[in-house]
Formats: sequence, C-alpha cells, structure tokens
Amino acid sequence: MNVLTEVDAPRIADLRSNGEFFWIDLVSPSDEEVRRLGTALDLHPVALEDTLEFGQRPKIEPYMGHLLVVFFTARATGDRDAPAVPLEVHIYVAEGYVATVRREHCQALEDLYANMRAEHEADQLVYRVLDGLTDAFYPAINAVENEIDALEVELLARVRREHLGRSYRLKQSVRGLHRIATAQHEQFRTAHEVLLHVEGPARGTRPYLRDVGDHLAQIAGEFHRQLDDLMALTQTYYNANSDRLNAIASRVAVIGTVFVAWTVVTGFFGQNFEWLTGQIDSLTDFLLFGVGGLVVPTVILATVFWVKRDDWL
Repeated sequence: MNVLTEVDAPRIADLRSNGEFFWIDLVSPSDEEVRRLGTALDLHPVALEDTLEFGQRPKIEPYMGHLLVVFFTARATGDRDAPAVPLEVHIYVAEGYVATVRREHCQALEDLYANMRAEHEADQLVYRVLDGLTDAFYPAINAVENEIDALEVELLARVRREHLGRSYRLKQSVRGLHRIATAQHEQFRTAHEVLLHVEGPARGTRPYLRDVGDHLAQIAGEFHRQLDDLMALTQTYYNANSDRLNAIASRVAVIGTVFVAWTVVTGFFGQNFEWLTGQIDSLTDFLLFGVGGLVVPTVILATVFWVKRDDWL
C-alpha cells in the first residue's frame, strides 16, 4: 500500500487515476498544505474549513464521495497536574484513499507505519487507524491513575494545602477527557453505521468496528470512575485535614492539662499561709513539697495519657 507524508499532487493524481489505494498522513501541516490536500483529493470546502481551524468536537460528516471523521485520542504528558491531554485527528475516508491530519505527534499512527502489511492493508486501514487511536487512550488512563494514587498516598501521609489544588487541577483535566470520550462514544454509533456504507477501505472494517465502539464505552467509563475517585479524594482531604486539626487540638489539650496541674500546685503554695512560710524552711521541705508537688502530678498525668494515647490522640 502507498503511504505519503506530504502533499505530492502529481503522485496523488497518478495513484487516483490508476485506482491504487493510498494513505496520506500530515503532521502539523501549514494552511497552504491543507488547501493543496483539499485540491488534490477534491475535498468539500466545508470539511476543509474544519481541518484548517481544528478545535472541533468528535463527529462524522458525510460529503459527496468522502467522509470526514473527527476522532480523538490521548497522550501521556508526564505533567503531574495534567498527566494526559486529548489529541485531535481528522480522518478523511473515501473509496480510494484515507487521509489523516493532525497537529501533534501521535505514536499510535507512527507505530501503524511500522506494523503495516502489504496484503489486505487497504481493507483494514480504517479499522486499524481507529483502533490504534482508541487503544492509545489506555496509557493516558494509566498515567492519570498513577497520579491519583500518588496524590492519595501523599495526602494520607501528611495533608497539605497544595494537595487540594492538585486535586482540583487533576479533576479539570480528567473532566475534559471524560467529556470528549463520552461524546466520541455516543457519536461513534452514528459513525459506525455511516462507515459501513463506504466502499473500498471500509469493507474490511465491518466485522471490527463494533470492537472500537466497545473500547470507547470502556474508556468513557474509566474516566468517569477516575472523576469519582477524585471527588472522593477531595473529601478525603477535608477529612484528613480535620483529623490533623483534631490531633493538634488534642496535643494542645495535653500540654494545657499539665500546666493546669502546675498552676494549681504553685498557686496553692504561692498563697503564703503563715503555717507554710513557718514550716517549710529547709532544702528538704522545698524538694519534697515544691519540686515533688510538680513532679508527682506530671508523672501521673503522663502515665494516664500514655495508656490512653491510642484512644485520645
């Protein structure tokens, strides 16, 4: 099968005139290159306008002689706040060709180059492109899951204010992916039926497209679960923060209780009763009543708090 990575108008015209199937994949093309692609493939101006602008929603648009499928995949970024981002791919499907246009690197399509086989490749190309883009969601899902797990471990170890901000940013990132995955799953029901009526490259996809739809449903469910996990993690933050404040209050209460005992003892001897001032006049009496009066209740309180530490602290 012929694979092109740039708009070679004479070669495209020759392939089309000879009835040879080809795949053209453009990465970050200029507007002029997109227009030349439209001229070479006789693409509808409305479809071409969508590809010039990008930023579309998942959809399938039938035109005379070809289809435009706006399909999304995702890629892992390594960013803690946005571990996965969506990647938009425009796929033109016609009887004699498949054209893919994207603005960013897409490992799924590049891996497809290396794994292509000459026989029956044209029949299965549409399925393999859609299946590869769909399967690329799973590493992105794993990247998000790893960040959620790491955040949960940090939060339970020692809650900090920055955890709430990270949780919110992760939630925003996952919500965007979930919105796209859900819309794409719903839209693919229509796309599946439309693609089945395309001659040429869609013939071999008929037994397989249902599998793509099943994977899209699973992906949307995974992102929905991760949103629930992040909502629960936010609640865990508040609960852990409340437990931390309670622990601090308990420690302050322990210290305060010790100082209360000392205050009672020193207050009593500080009243300067005549008998006390007359009788306590030696170092032994000072150590017994003065120092002992502070040490004994401190030891008693410390023992009680130590025994009850698991229940009170």
